[in-house]
Amino acid sequence: MECPFPPPPPLPGSLAEGVPLASRTTWRIGGRARWLATFKDVVDLLWFWTRLDPLTPRFVLGGGSNLLINDEGFGGVVLDLTSGLNRIQVEESPASVLSVQAGALTRTLAHTARRLGLGGAEFLAGIPGSIGGAVVMNAGAHGREMKDILIDAQLLDPQGRQHSLTPDALAMSYRQSRIPPGWLVLSARLRLTPEDPERIRQTMQRYNRHRLAAQPVGQPSAGSTFKNPVAAPPAWQLIEAAGLRDASIGQARVSSKHCNFFVNMGQATATDMRQLVGKVRDAVFDHSGIRLESEVEYLGRLGLEPMVRYC
Repeated sequence: MECPFPPPPPLPGSLAEGVPLASRTTWRIGGRARWLATFKDVVDLLWFWTRLDPLTPRFVLGGGSNLLINDEGFGGVVLDLTSGLNRIQVEESPASVLSVQAGALTRTLAHTARRLGLGGAEFLAGIPGSIGGAVVMNAGAHGREMKDILIDAQLLDPQGRQHSLTPDALAMSYRQSRIPPGWLVLSARLRLTPEDPERIRQTMQRYNRHRLAAQPVGQPSAGSTFKNPVAAPPAWQLIEAAGLRDASIGQARVSSKHCNFFVNMGQATATDMRQLVGKVRDAVFDHSGIRLESEVEYLGRLGLEPMVRYC
């Protein structure tokens, strides 16, 4: 894979070339990374980050949800934080505050909080991905979202300086935040509430039963494909009303169980999925006059691109 950018600095034992990315995403779609970097700890990450040539494209990969990767792969450096930056720690005072590194998985956090008798993170149990991605996307479910429990997030700017930003400073709103371009989430502090672990478990089980009944669990998807529009029916209803339930292109299909979940039937390509997203968006607009906005990011050859280009 040719690349006009300078190679990254050597990272012994933690820098690999030509790594397949499909298995690292919940859609199981995508080509190879030109380079993939993993890290033992924050010190390792800081050393690499400050020595990486600013011309080299970079992308931070968490749990791989809400992400569609180009069939030809990514020509820069993918930074995987899940293997080394995944610590979850209780702060001494107050004991209901958790410090969570960006690579920790959302489901792991929810179950850790349950074991500690801390409520408020139950909604994360059914959301795939990492805490860093959950902050960036202001992930949410069951009427709760990250900004409800986030005290502040620690971020790294392109020059290697660290910043602590509150939800207000991050302008967190429905399924988005305004993290400056090129910044990386290192960790987050979460304010939870002491609660009976059994009650927390029961809430998580109720959420899980709802998820199993309403979503195509077991089929590769990226979760909800489109954001629910404001002051309008939810996206799945708009898709169904436009006659797109079970629509497909190649091996990419609109789920018959939940119209806002697009599934990989086995061998779907990124081209298949991207075309299906565009087809559905256009059909909904033609039928209802509402233009749906994608929740999914598209990682192109050299960086993030719009999931669907507006004409």
